[in-house]
Amino acid sequence: MGDTVTLSDTNGKPLQVTLTGVAYRDALAKDKTVSVPGKYAVALAFRMKSTSGGALGQQTDNMIKWQGAGAQAEEWDYTNAPWQGCIDNYFIFADVRPGKPYEAITDINTPSKGGTLVIADEFGGVARWNLPAVDTGTGTEPATRFATKDCR
Repeated sequence: MGDTVTLSDTNGKPLQVTLTGVAYRDALAKDKTVSVPGKYAVALAFRMKSTSGGALGQQTDNMIKWQGAGAQAEEWDYTNAPWQGCIDNYFIFADVRPGKPYEAITDINTPSKGGTLVIADEFGGVARWNLPAVDTGTGTEPATRFATKDCR
């Protein structure tokens, strides 16, 4: 964590991506009636920067994955995170302004803590981070403040 990886944005230009924070919460904290395939809602905070601008990709590109405990999960599979709908201003697939750091948050539903986060861009670039098994870092706060209730 904290390592900066250079991927390509949707224009094929360099985009620096740094994982800055990880936070785990009960996957059903917001809605106990929904059936989800994982135990944890994991908030992942990033800092992104590009000299030319551009986006990391499209949400439908299926480019953010988690691997661990003999299982795999994908970012777009999960829609019941406690903060879902609360963090639209921190969208990871938003355009990054040239030369300006952009703070982003995404979530993923996992069966266990830890594991490996993998992001692949559309040009073949791959970034991997080993995730800690405990909350750490910064940038997840806009998500985790909604850990047990709807956005308010």
